[in-house]
Amino acid sequence: MRVPVEWLNEYVKLEAPVEEVADLLTMAGLEVEEIDHLTAVEVARLGGVPDAKDDRILMTKVTPNRGDWLSMLGVAREISAVTGWKLKTPKPIAKGTAPATESLIKISITAPDLCPRYAGIVIRNVVIKESPDWLKNRLIRAGMRPINNIVDITNYVMLEYGQPLHAFDYDLLTGKEIIVRRAREGETITTIDEIERKLSADTLVIADSNRAVAVAGVMGGSESEVGPNTKNIMLESANFNAVSIRRTSKLLSLVTESSYRFERGVDPGITDEAAKRAAELMQELADGEISQGIVDVFPGKSEPRVIFVRPERVNWLLGTNLDVKKMTACLEALQFSTKLAGGGIEVTVPTFRPDVEQEVDVIEEIARIYGYENLGVTLPSAAVEGKDSREGLFTQRLRGILMACGMQEVLTHSLIDPQSVQISGLLEESLAIRNPLSEDTSRLRTALAPNLLHVISRNRSVGQKDISIFEIGKVYHWLEVGAPTEHRSLAVAMTGSQWSCAWNLDKDALNADFYLAKGALERIFDCLHVSGVVFEPIQHPMLHPTRAARIVVNGTELGVLGEVSSEVLDKLDIRGRVYVFEIDVDRLMILTPEAVGYKPLPRFPAVYRHLAVVVKQEVPYAEVKRLVVESGGEIIEDVELLDVYTGTQIKEDERNLTLSIIFRSSERTLTDEEVAGVLEAIKASLVKEFGVTFRG
Repeated sequence: MRVPVEWLNEYVKLEAPVEEVADLLTMAGLEVEEIDHLTAVEVARLGGVPDAKDDRILMTKVTPNRGDWLSMLGVAREISAVTGWKLKTPKPIAKGTAPATESLIKISITAPDLCPRYAGIVIRNVVIKESPDWLKNRLIRAGMRPINNIVDITNYVMLEYGQPLHAFDYDLLTGKEIIVRRAREGETITTIDEIERKLSADTLVIADSNRAVAVAGVMGGSESEVGPNTKNIMLESANFNAVSIRRTSKLLSLVTESSYRFERGVDPGITDEAAKRAAELMQELADGEISQGIVDVFPGKSEPRVIFVRPERVNWLLGTNLDVKKMTACLEALQFSTKLAGGGIEVTVPTFRPDVEQEVDVIEEIARIYGYENLGVTLPSAAVEGKDSREGLFTQRLRGILMACGMQEVLTHSLIDPQSVQISGLLEESLAIRNPLSEDTSRLRTALAPNLLHVISRNRSVGQKDISIFEIGKVYHWLEVGAPTEHRSLAVAMTGSQWSCAWNLDKDALNADFYLAKGALERIFDCLHVSGVVFEPIQHPMLHPTRAARIVVNGTELGVLGEVSSEVLDKLDIRGRVYVFEIDVDRLMILTPEAVGYKPLPRFPAVYRHLAVVVKQEVPYAEVKRLVVESGGEIIEDVELLDVYTGTQIKEDERNLTLSIIFRSSERTLTDEEVAGVLEAIKASLVKEFGVTFRG
């Protein structure tokens, strides 16, 4: 917010340099990003009249929970609290004359959940003209352009109090009635920017007896707009539900000074006072006649919030030794009412502070006014030494393994577009965002791999073709019972050469392939001492139909591995081949042994034998290896695949698998006869199970 210093001095006389005031505000939580100023030329260009007054402007950064700081009085109140300087607030006196306002306008609220308070007052016989120079200059310095005296007054009071106002042309209101209601399905309104807008049933509107005349809290309608010929004004001052206004603003893609304030919370306690202040100015600057009284409909009226604060709790949290008198002084400086009761402090929260909801919030207010810089530096007490969680340690272990494989970690957004969800094959399980900022961020990710493909696409578009990346993060799904769930996932994507420094080798021959990705996955299992890993063929919408596998560990499905299909790559405009795998980190952590036993080096020599097995093409190597291990018993130490051959010497539907089998006993040296016997048993089992033949 832009806070003109000249205007600010009207409410609290600054008794220190502006730079010092800016530092005090920043230390109290209201950050002053810079001190700006407007030159005389700029003021004149924007429609003002240059004067000799202080034109410095505090550029404040207001947090979303502090709507009270979006006003001159709110900033002045904060300065007064941290400095002790006297605060001066306007005391509007709207001198009304007959007839009574209630005889001129009828106000009703049919949606009290969205509009807890609505006040209206009629100002007759106004003269539309330019605002005086002082008013125009203040608006310009605050970042608003002057229009005419009536509109300028509503903007001025909004900036002064933080209460948005709207002026209707009273004579254009059908039935002289205001109805605050939800829009009818399909209802439209042309707003003052001359754009016709279609409204939804969740949109709150201000209507007369015939049609909607304003989008509540956002923008007025053109059919009741104040113009050069306007004579009578119906002035609106209302309080609207913050969530409703934000939803409407996003739906209509329309952000205004009014909606910006209502989204952050407007004080329901100043609705009538702000209306009287604006009416008073219209009487003074537009020669208006104020109707007698004000129509104030207040269905959301409630008692102020009272919070009990324990002094010992304050000092325990802040690490201070403040007495109760100092605590109450800090709170009363912020216009909180205090009362000593029951060994503590009963704090009545003012209506302009809806963000203060519990004891710890009040304690924070004490800390702000006492001064963060005055809090002692102490270490937090803890009965147990802090350490990372098991999940955190496990994911850090995974990162170390993958970085040792030469990969780079990336972080992508949890919100993705529907196409990315469709790529993952889990569209039905995806969670849609109720109020997305755009279609590209309308769903929560169901898998990490599609995001990595987008990363590859962007990098390849700028010439980076050799990529090996991974991400560890959460993914989200709908369960069959209709409840959302989340779990950690690990995804890896590879493309291009993984040996860019090999200047004397053929880089194309060193490109990533299925086996490199599988090798990285197996490296993870080896480092974690996870055994019983099986790769099974799978059909997956993201992967190549014959180059994809399901990863299963001891009967538990862990994830998928494979080459990305050409259809998916075409959609993402990726040239070349990409290999990915994705596994469930939470399941992997359960399968990982917490402790690893020591196994001494073998005392006895190994015996090596090669076996050339001719088997049908459809028989997986994993099944052949499983049977060899089962048939060989305890003396089989390892089985490795040395070669796969298909060619003229064997049938078209067959292939030759050359196996290297390592035999070893932990108790004695094996004899050739023992190994030969076991090898014959292995051959017999292979023939019986798969009908194999042997070569060599």
